[in-house]
Amino acid sequence: MLDQFHKSILIQILASKIQNNLFLFRKINKKKSFAPMIGKCSINLYFVANNRKTMLEEIPVYELPFPEKEKLAFKIYRVNGRKIREESFPHDTNLPHKHNYFELCIFTNGTGQHEIDFMNYIIETPGIHLLHPGQVHLIRRGENYEGYLFVFSKEFYHLHFKGLEIIPGYPLVTQLSNGPILNMSPEEFTDFSILISSVEKEFEQALPESEEIIISFLNIFFLRLRSRFMALLKKENPVSHPSGNLVYLFNQLVENHYKEIHQIGEYAELLGESPVVLNRAVKSLTGKTPGELIVERLILEARRLLLYSDLNNKEIAFKLNYDDPSYFARIFRKKTGFTPTEFRSRMRKFYES
Repeated sequence: MLDQFHKSILIQILASKIQNNLFLFRKINKKKSFAPMIGKCSINLYFVANNRKTMLEEIPVYELPFPEKEKLAFKIYRVNGRKIREESFPHDTNLPHKHNYFELCIFTNGTGQHEIDFMNYIIETPGIHLLHPGQVHLIRRGENYEGYLFVFSKEFYHLHFKGLEIIPGYPLVTQLSNGPILNMSPEEFTDFSILISSVEKEFEQALPESEEIIISFLNIFFLRLRSRFMALLKKENPVSHPSGNLVYLFNQLVENHYKEIHQIGEYAELLGESPVVLNRAVKSLTGKTPGELIVERLILEARRLLLYSDLNNKEIAFKLNYDDPSYFARIFRKKTGFTPTEFRSRMRKFYES
């Protein structure tokens, strides 16, 4: 018999299965799959904010920067230089942070770097970066930087743009580890620029019909965005695969419950499959076992906490549901080459030098 916790997860899976019937294969290795999009990219071990290291008790998780009760759960912000030109924007974007909403970062001019979960992306303009909830990121903007932020909830997207997807079966705002990131030429960006200006104008006018007009413009915007991504993905020759649906649901479960559930068998039970079937499906699409993907997600969170918090090794182990901190340390060392203490120490020395 399933307890209440596992029943709630099972309900989520059933709901997802109803909404997602066909999935197109997409390699889990985003770095390879999205190589044409991300431009120059390198591993980065820490965030720098205002030329100083920022250590946090917990990584800030920002809520929607406007009241959720607002009828239109979407907002556009203009960014000039290193500041967001909007007094109502409450978040400190000069610190590494997460948010519980989706953010479309639109870069129109200038230079900078966008750091997302240990990856450092050189900002190329014009370009569009999409962030999903839970990613730790920081944009380091130059003085000549110009751009926009589109901020919206997942509910808003699915309510008004259901069916718009970059890849069939994978919603535009699905959980992606490092993107997607789309760079364009000025000519290719023209249509997007017109739509952005139109959305901004309607926000400023705030007429009775503005909400419907904004949603219409956004519908075109997302269609254009999907078209661009589909063109890039076509170059990668994605292959459809009968196991795509199962692997997608498994990845969703891992993202939502990696702290509570570490065992492959539990995920298989919740998905209504045997561990053997789940293992075969995941490995055929990703080249990795389900267990490896679970551990990778745990190690990513451990690296985040070691880098951005002052929690000790034992506290981090317990936070990730490891009852034995020494076992957690062995797993961490096996995957990174360092003990948790060495990892944190090396980063601090690297920064101080």
